[in-house]
Amino acid sequence: MRLGIVILNYNSFSDTIKLVEELQNQTVVEDIQIVIVDNASPNNSFEHLKPLEKKFSNVIVLQTEENLGYAKGNNFGLNYLDKHIKPKYIAILNNDIILPNDCFERLIEKYNILENPAIIAPKQLDINNNELLPYKLNSFLDDCLSLFFVFRLFLKGNALEYIDNTGLKAMKVDMIPGSFMFSSFDTFKRMGFFYTNTFLFAEERFISVKAKQMNLNNYILLDETYIHAHSKTINTVFNQVAKYKMLYTEWLEFTSVCRLHGKVKVMILKPLMKVSLMELYIIDKFRNLFFNFRGQ
Repeated sequence: MRLGIVILNYNSFSDTIKLVEELQNQTVVEDIQIVIVDNASPNNSFEHLKPLEKKFSNVIVLQTEENLGYAKGNNFGLNYLDKHIKPKYIAILNNDIILPNDCFERLIEKYNILENPAIIAPKQLDINNNELLPYKLNSFLDDCLSLFFVFRLFLKGNALEYIDNTGLKAMKVDMIPGSFMFSSFDTFKRMGFFYTNTFLFAEERFISVKAKQMNLNNYILLDETYIHAHSKTINTVFNQVAKYKMLYTEWLEFTSVCRLHGKVKVMILKPLMKVSLMELYIIDKFRNLFFNFRGQ
């Protein structure tokens, strides 16, 4: 197969089924092998997804023994493709995205004219067709400041305006959003697939660093788009404080592994993160009291 697609599912089988059905309309569908990885969903997702194998000849449905998170879950599917299919290209997709029918045909064409590409993706839009901007990789100072609510109001998260900095209607960027990543399979394999000591966040940071180490470039295609509908699955599993606690754990991992003097910087971040979590807990409590008061 020319193109392998990995779709990670957790508790959202209806979104996954919808995406798989839509992928059958791709102009290169005859060259596509879709691997669905159910990440040990507790809601019988696997039983709902398994019939897709009989419905579509280009679908394989796998299940992990436990919830492996984003990186390991996707690697589970990537390793299956490496062992059984060996595609030329790979796409890692969230199940809450909507693609034009010629999306992969256009990405394959563009991948072969860009300079030393690592990961590429179309421009990301929200459900109302508003542009979702890319981000540069945070500095250590950015991480420290963005821990706190008052600074987050002003930082704007290092968002970047879309600019053609290549002359090819493509923008060279630090990071590609994890909702849609496209690469040469061999290139992504040489990058080591996803860094495995994360669960749900920071994978894009590790890919950014790995690409730079290998003298490769990440690109967003400015003349191609996809819609990211932003499934609410994560919000049904983790509350706000729990999500930030996980995010901070993975920032610490990135700081330790990838930043100069990482161990020293981890020692600085840890107490700041504890204060930040206390702040989030207090804000969350006040928010709940406010909404309860309004509801009375």
